[in-house]
Amino acid sequence: MEVAPRIHRIEAPLGDRFVCMYLFVGTESALLLDTGLDGMPRQYLVPYMDGIGLKPEKIRYVINSHADFDHTAGNASVRELCPQAVFMCHDLDRHMVEDIEAMIRLRYSEYEQDHGIGDGDEVKEFIRNSTRHIPIDVALQGGEVLHLGGGWHIDVWHTPGHTYGHLTLLDRASNTLVIADAALHNAVPTAHGAPAFPPTYRYVDTYIASIQRLAGQGVTTMLTSHYPVYRDAEVAEFLGESRTYVERVDQALVAQLQERAEGYTLRQLCDALGPVLGEWPAESSAYLCFPLMGHLERLVQHGRVEVERADGVIVYKWK
Repeated sequence: MEVAPRIHRIEAPLGDRFVCMYLFVGTESALLLDTGLDGMPRQYLVPYMDGIGLKPEKIRYVINSHADFDHTAGNASVRELCPQAVFMCHDLDRHMVEDIEAMIRLRYSEYEQDHGIGDGDEVKEFIRNSTRHIPIDVALQGGEVLHLGGGWHIDVWHTPGHTYGHLTLLDRASNTLVIADAALHNAVPTAHGAPAFPPTYRYVDTYIASIQRLAGQGVTTMLTSHYPVYRDAEVAEFLGESRTYVERVDQALVAQLQERAEGYTLRQLCDALGPVLGEWPAESSAYLCFPLMGHLERLVQHGRVEVERADGVIVYKWK
């Protein structure tokens, strides 16, 4: 549906959740943000475009907001539909956006060797079978401006934290931010609004900085990949809770580490803090590995936590 003037939101089911693709439709050309899974462009995007009378050849730009397969896996499908389009993502995420094996190895398997936390072969095969990546035409840095005709332009922001190269789009004409996963509240929800799993930000300091930048814009509409549309005061509430949640995680982690001298593995911390930090299903607490690792790295850097290895697994101890 058209959620802001000339900005269209296309929701596609993703298990018990959903993922959104966004179309910016200008007088001269259109921009597509994110491509979903491999089958989603033909199943959801094309019928929507037909409904609004948008021809595939009008899409000039395709941007991947960041390196997660549910945002990039449909790239080859969109290339087939829109061979004239220029595909773009941030330079820091490009290696994963172009290569699903790199994404699996560097993003989804990051915690296997040292922490014994991973999605397993079945999930990895689903990711592979849902994904067709292609080369990116232009690597972005943030700060670019894309012109869609009639004086309408879209600003590209670099908003790292969830990944190194996460991007946000700003339409100043309608005072709308499309943030994808740049801020993640206190849980990622199901389609019905129940907590599905923890917010999976990864790099704490840049995540906080990105949230502060988003909040400072004072927009009237904010659009995300997995949450409802937010308007006016809802925008500040969402971003405020996203920022406050980081502090809750930090405080809970420090308190947990201080409880025993022998320390904790990352899996033990996920299991212990899951019930403290959210109401998602117990098995989803494993996804706390993403934010907890960011917080642990910061504590190690600041000299408050030391790292040891026991039985092949890393253990974190409070100093």
